[in-house]
Amino acid sequence: MFSRFFALLAVCFLFAGNALAEVKVAVVDFQRALNEVNEAAGVRAKLEGMYGERKAAIEKMQKSLEAKKSEYEKQSSILSDSARKAKEEELMKASVEFQQTYSRAEGEMQQAYYAAMQDFIEKMKKISVVIGKERGYTVVLEATEGGVVYWSDTVDITDEMIKRYNAANPATTPKK
Repeated sequence: MFSRFFALLAVCFLFAGNALAEVKVAVVDFQRALNEVNEAAGVRAKLEGMYGERKAAIEKMQKSLEAKKSEYEKQSSILSDSARKAKEEELMKASVEFQQTYSRAEGEMQQAYYAAMQDFIEKMKKISVVIGKERGYTVVLEATEGGVVYWSDTVDITDEMIKRYNAANPATTPKK
């Protein structure tokens, strides 16, 4: 993370040469922009809807597993050793299946979210480049990935980038 920042800073100094006064730096916060661009809200709602369905199925599976465990605990004292062992194996298989289903669903949701957000970030990068060129910035740093700790509001182009993004990419109602 910091190496990326220092590499950009080195490039900045390389282009500027001895005229450090000519260096103009801008900052854009893609994380904030992802939360504020209109188009992303629809995609987040769609992903949350998908996750809601899966979450309900996983919760149902978890309740079923808990019911089986409770039933086993009530009956364990009266079961024969072979029946108890069979029930324990059944519970173990159900527990493993639950964990695998949960992990798979979680991974798929993270992957879907990442893929959707990458598309937005690519569009935001293009808009940030245009703004940077228009305003004569030597370099535009991404606030969260570049390790930027402080920046003045005068060099923050996030609001302008969000405004242009929303104008170029009108929000649509997500398909379910």
